[in-house]
Amino acid sequence: MGAGVHGGFGSTFGARQSGILVADSSLVGNGQGAALASYAKRVSKEPGYTDVAIHGAPGYVSVFIKTSNGEDRIDLNHRSLAKYLKQDKGYAGGKIRLLSCKTGSPTGTFAQNLANKLGVVVRAPSDTLHIFPNGRIVIGPNSFTNTGRWIDYYPKGRKRRKNEH
Repeated sequence: MGAGVHGGFGSTFGARQSGILVADSSLVGNGQGAALASYAKRVSKEPGYTDVAIHGAPGYVSVFIKTSNGEDRIDLNHRSLAKYLKQDKGYAGGKIRLLSCKTGSPTGTFAQNLANKLGVVVRAPSDTLHIFPNGRIVIGPNSFTNTGRWIDYYPKGRKRRKNEH
């Protein structure tokens, strides 16, 4: 992963830390998501958006739980994440920025489906999201190539706007 981490939930769901919603230790553990949660707290906030940090892919997001054999990955669809967010006291509704790899990929469906399910704008990265310890982000195939972009997904697919952030 180089100097940064890419994509995951941190250590406490139901809590909002520095504007970042992170997952519950009973759901995720303190493994792969712990570094992401720590680094994500340092990412510059987007006014009007709630950041959600979680490991991702074009069609799903993943959480990690500790087991006696190490860690197991659990993949969540947009419906499951929407359910968690609706129950989270730290999320009062409104726009979401997914700090989650490839969830805004033009070939994927996750961000659009989440926007439709929640009825809010969802901003997601088009490629791998690398987050450095200081909060600097790079969207691209590696932590040295910032070729990606943020894409806004509107409920019901009404609009799609590319952003140059």
